[in-house]
Amino acid sequence: MNLKEICQTLSREIQKLVPYDRAAINILQRDERFFSVYAEESRLPESAIPEGVSVREGTATSWVLDHKEPVICRDVLKDPRFPLTHKRYKNVKLRSYVILPLMVKGRVLGALNLGSLKPRCYGKKEIAILSPVAEILSLAIENSNLYQESERREEIQKLLKELSQATTLLGIDRLFKKLTENVQELLRVDICDVRMLEGERWNLMAISGVDPSLTSPTRAINSYGRLEWIIENRKPLMIPDSSQEGTIPPGETVKALGCRGYLGVPMLSRSGKVTGVIRVLTYQPRQFSQEEVELLQQLSSSATIAIENAKLLEELETKGQELEMANRRLNRLLHEQSSLREIFSQINLLDLGHLLHRLAEQGLNLLHVDHIQVRLIDASGTLKTVALAGAGAERFRDQTARSGTSRSTWVMQNRRPMAIKDVRQDKIYGPGRLMREMGFKGYLCVPLIARDQKSIGVLMATSLKEREFTQEEIALAQQLAAGAAVAIENARLFEELQKKSAELEEAYKTKSAFLNTMAHELRTPLNVLIATMQLFAEGFYGDLTEKQIKGLEPMQRNTVNLLNLIASILDLARLEARRVPVQVEEFRLKEITDELESSFVPLAKEKGIEIRFRLDDSGLTLRSDKTKIRAVLQNLVGNAVKYTDRGEIDLRIGASGAPDDDRAGAGLLCIELKDTGIGIKEADLPHIFEAFYMAEGVNRRKYPGSGLGLCIVKRLLELLRGDIQVRSEWGKGSTFTATLPLIHPEDKGSIIKDEG
Repeated sequence: MNLKEICQTLSREIQKLVPYDRAAINILQRDERFFSVYAEESRLPESAIPEGVSVREGTATSWVLDHKEPVICRDVLKDPRFPLTHKRYKNVKLRSYVILPLMVKGRVLGALNLGSLKPRCYGKKEIAILSPVAEILSLAIENSNLYQESERREEIQKLLKELSQATTLLGIDRLFKKLTENVQELLRVDICDVRMLEGERWNLMAISGVDPSLTSPTRAINSYGRLEWIIENRKPLMIPDSSQEGTIPPGETVKALGCRGYLGVPMLSRSGKVTGVIRVLTYQPRQFSQEEVELLQQLSSSATIAIENAKLLEELETKGQELEMANRRLNRLLHEQSSLREIFSQINLLDLGHLLHRLAEQGLNLLHVDHIQVRLIDASGTLKTVALAGAGAERFRDQTARSGTSRSTWVMQNRRPMAIKDVRQDKIYGPGRLMREMGFKGYLCVPLIARDQKSIGVLMATSLKEREFTQEEIALAQQLAAGAAVAIENARLFEELQKKSAELEEAYKTKSAFLNTMAHELRTPLNVLIATMQLFAEGFYGDLTEKQIKGLEPMQRNTVNLLNLIASILDLARLEARRVPVQVEEFRLKEITDELESSFVPLAKEKGIEIRFRLDDSGLTLRSDKTKIRAVLQNLVGNAVKYTDRGEIDLRIGASGAPDDDRAGAGLLCIELKDTGIGIKEADLPHIFEAFYMAEGVNRRKYPGSGLGLCIVKRLLELLRGDIQVRSEWGKGSTFTATLPLIHPEDKGSIIKDEG
């Protein structure tokens, strides 16, 4: 049974011991100026306290609560004490009553009140009978209070944990909303809102308990408002009844909503700056307890930290996205420049016709169009098609145009590109017979400009769909046209080649510099975030519960993973920039395999898989870069452990060489790693060594990664003059095979296998 049922049952049992016309159990409220009628059994036509709540002042119950003693009234008509109680009892015809205190360990919880329509019904005998009942009631109320307090504390801890976890799961707007909803429920108030100070204005971030449209979303700072008082004094402001407060008048929102109870606490950042205020409001007067004030301060502090962390994470995600977009753009630029370099590097090797045809073919791929034409002006001033690419393009082979009669001649005369989304809408030249018959719509034409700045022809790209060519695409087409002009004017060959080569080198430098700069900028806020979470874990901001510590763990793990990702990006940038030297030294391979075995065997055991390290010759000695070989093996074994959930992993390393050569360095180091993991789909195999490539169909929550590990392995092996191959079957496992020289080519010495 709950407390109310216990009280009602005891009230009925009391009737058997001490007759009454009204029995009430009054419980002291948090605001001890009031008590409430918690349970009532009555034969009266109406309640003695209709509103269910009474002030203590002037009541017999108040005297009992203050003196911790019973009180007996034999006749309310003749007893001058307790005027408020007697007035109420006269209204309902009660003549006599007895009230006993309900106490536990000297602490008053409430009172047991019996009343009769007859005078002189109660005395010391009835008090003796009722005292044991009062003790039972007291224990029941105390147990109920303890249970409610326990539930309340669990709710508080749950909210604090949710706020901590919400940093990584929710956006800032949803975080604010969750905070107000939980505070409203926890403190049992009518309204809770959060207002943040941004510049010279207060902005409403979230509100619960009322339609946001009924409140002002923003207001200017004024010199006498409650929010300003909280900022200036940096402490909570509590007003039990706004209608009785004249010192600090209520704002427009409080007045419009008709709220009377008010409590606001400041939101302090890590630097101690007041960034906002969290408020709770009630429609009825409310004297908030010190415990409730402290609770709201605690929630405000946790929410402020969570919000700051959420903002940091949002900034990191934004910078990460910017970095990824920049990297994609740079990779696309490198691909374009590489394609151009491939064409122009063959200017001396190919005849002009073959070279222009290659240029047209590359234009199809780079511009993603359906047809490409290269047209040159001859001595008579006629434009003739000299190179074509695309299905059905041969129909344009014999097409010519004279000056001033087509779009192509306009482009040549004005030396400017022309891009049209749909040539059917061209009111000046129209689509043309062939273009209309073949269904062309998108159109781009750029001039071929010679060294003397004269137009010698055009490069024309067309598509079967409407096409809005971007400035980047137009610029790329102009580059193709420039290359064609260079090929036509052989004197500009080397100058143009050098220019493209310099552009490519600059792109590499720009990419490396950009990656380094962005990675270093990301490291600083990440390290701040990691250090702050470590301070929380070590109790710098106060002791944390086990639940709070567990809430910190995913945040710490994710930030460390992001820091490792940045380190991998930097490693890859250095490898691609060829800025990683090879440090050749002599070492025994067993030193590395022993390290790997001690690191990965425990991890494999945790996952319930078997891992074997097999070295064909324990005395095998190499002259190469020990650090890079360790990194290659560590990445390969780490990947195998990550993607293998059952079965086994087998790493076998040996040497192969000419049978008539005793030098260990005359052969190759052969590494073979087999696992029974999830495997790799056939469509993904050609791409797994590419930077940032993520295989399709893999659960990224279960198998997180950056797509850099295998790319770095391949780059390191290339530095060591080695290579790597992979065989895999989806769902069954993978086999990686790597080879590299036992003696790095940059080392001139030789080594002998240690027979011991």
